[in-house]
Amino acid sequence: MRLMSDKDIKKSISNVKNTLAVEGLKMNRRAIANGRRYLRGQITSEQAINEITSYILQKKR
Repeated sequence: MRLMSDKDIKKSISNVKNTLAVEGLKMNRRAIANGRRYLRGQITSEQAINEITSYILQKKR
């Protein structure tokens, strides 16, 4: 089940990128890919959170 159209997903990710840019931050490719997968209904919010948490913990090591 697709939650959003590709056009809406692209617009949503663009909005997030712009919001982060105001704060001087950038989204990496992994964050964009996970966002797309979540918005397409391919992963749950819990899975997305777990992937983000794993990535952050890995970067700290």
